[in-house]
Amino acid sequence: MTSTQLENTAFYLSREDCGVWVLTFDLPGKVNVMTDTFITSTEEALATLETNVGECAGVIITSAKRTFFAGGDLAMMLTAELGQEGAVFAHFERLKGLLRRFERLGVPVVAAINGTALGGGLEFCLAAHHRIAVPGPKVELGLPEVDFGILPAAGGVVRLTRLLGRERALPFLLGGKRSTVEQALAAGIIDRIASDNAEMMALARQWALEHRDAKQPWDSRAMPESQGDAGDEVAQGESDPDNEAVAEIARIARLAERIDFDEALREETHGFVKLVMTSNAKRRIDQFFQRNAARQSPQGSN
Repeated sequence: MTSTQLENTAFYLSREDCGVWVLTFDLPGKVNVMTDTFITSTEEALATLETNVGECAGVIITSAKRTFFAGGDLAMMLTAELGQEGAVFAHFERLKGLLRRFERLGVPVVAAINGTALGGGLEFCLAAHHRIAVPGPKVELGLPEVDFGILPAAGGVVRLTRLLGRERALPFLLGGKRSTVEQALAAGIIDRIASDNAEMMALARQWALEHRDAKQPWDSRAMPESQGDAGDEVAQGESDPDNEAVAEIARIARLAERIDFDEALREETHGFVKLVMTSNAKRRIDQFFQRNAARQSPQGSN
């Protein structure tokens, strides 16, 4: 096996003797976060993989940290201001484009989830063709963006809706539900559980080698039949007067069942940009940082 740290990135990319490549996240800080460094690192990794795709039997994505991926860059979202909508839209469309390149690479991509995967971290996993996780007492999987007054902006609303169907996806999207690995398996969010990291990597390698023609369901079959007009009345539980994100997530989920996949991804980005500029989102994100600061202070640790 050959392994190298990609130039100017925080990722490691290795090629195993069987032809499977392993991409390992190790971004600066205690946890992996979708910062600008993540985007530039992903671009370089993809360039290498796309150049060598003819010699690639599959790709496994995993983490060098105990937490697989903590999520999106909330600090960047907090500083986004009115007038910057175009730049924010372009940033998240760039991010989504990278995940689309992974799932359309032409080889199987497996997410080997060796710790908590929240928000953008789980969204990256949803862009893989197969997901294997190792359970643990503190391991959680979920899309908690609604708690911050925003929505999953890396394809989470659209992919989870297409994967599970709207009725099963909405409890996770609207409630910000965090699941154990076992609950995620039962829900269909992941595909398999491994007993430890070694078994997880072995299973990921085996799956990639046995599924050379893997494709995403939304890329390999026709769009689901329309369930009616996208302007249907909002159902009970799909709105919250104190959080605009609830209705917006429900709207995007309805669209995801009715329109082209990539068009739905763009609508998701538009919805995110609208929400991230609101005072509700700013207040909720700021409160998150304040709570974290209090927990880390001597007074907050008692």
